Amino acid sequence: MSVNLIAIDYGEKRCGIALGGNVPSWIFTVERSKVFEVLTRYDASTVVVGMPLSMSGRYSRQTFECIAFAEKIKKKFRKEVFLVDERLSSRMFQGRENVDGLSAAEIFERFVAHGTGIYQLREPEKVYDETIEEVHRCPGKLLIAHLSDTRLCRENCVVLQEEPYHAYLFHKRGCHVERDERFLEQFAPFDIIVTRRGSNLERFLKSGGRMVCL
Repeated sequence: MSVNLIAIDYGEKRCGIALGGNVPSWIFTVERSKVFEVLTRYDASTVVVGMPLSMSGRYSRQTFECIAFAEKIKKKFRKEVFLVDERLSSRMFQGRENVDGLSAAEIFERFVAHGTGIYQLREPEKVYDETIEEVHRCPGKLLIAHLSDTRLCRENCVVLQEEPYHAYLFHKRGCHVERDERFLEQFAPFDIIVTRRGSNLERFLKSGGRMVCL
């Protein structure tokens, strides 16, 4: 059987697996501890991991546990690894046998269809050291938006990051991370916001605060 793609429905104890080329040809469920054995046996070029988000689209503990698992795969096997928003995938198959395997097949098909909610694990983009020093000199509450260099973070920091892997890296550094600016209101106002040019985040800035656009 030709295997170009392996899709994984991540679970704390068991994982659904779907293998194939352009379509999932074989689906099954394994203990989570056995997933690396499957990846070793079937040398696929691409691995896709279903990523759980809350129904509102926010990150959760399960989200970051799943991304940590995907990161281990990337580092160990040096393959292209993608995350796919898996909301509702398991609910589609409730009451059927091999729910985890069927969920993995759904994740497989979402990836092949090139739909929305697909994110590759990519290394962060670095900013200038001078920018990091400037941000760290400014006291008060900090918002880092749409940037991926975790060296920017410090105490009293909130991050707005849509790329899940970069969000996870900030989470590992102890930052609170949101995906959608709708949820920033509860943390505003900020004394300093560092973001990309063109971001419309001034409404979250304290009067007299500082905006740093890169």
